[in-house]
Amino acid sequence: PIDVKMKIEDVGGPSGGLMFALAITELLGPESLNHGLEISGTGTITPDGEVGPIGGIRQKMYAAVRAGSNYFFAPAENCAEVEGNIPAGLNVFKVSTLEEAKQILSKLGSGVEPSKLPSCSAKATK
Repeated sequence: PIDVKMKIEDVGGPSGGLMFALAITELLGPESLNHGLEISGTGTITPDGEVGPIGGIRQKMYAAVRAGSNYFFAPAENCAEVEGNIPAGLNVFKVSTLEEAKQILSKLGSGVEPSKLPSCSAKATK
């Protein structure tokens, strides 16, 4: 029953679906989802909240670091491309659903160590 309008310029594909869904969820909810943390991510999103794979994930991780993010959501189906390609200083979390992303944000906000959260089990590079 809520009318949502978004003005989005220069978006060239569906890979921002997860982050748009998180932003809308936060706007409609009573509290901050990111708890003041710099978080980036990617992934398509279905109407039922499933996160799908995208192209160019390596470049997106490096762009996240350049933008000042310490945390990054990666679609589970992109883990093979993530492994061994994570920029130093970036914590990458594996997500399959919007709900998983929200749970990770909640745990980060409550102080859970990032290494204890779902990842693509990859090592950071230079």
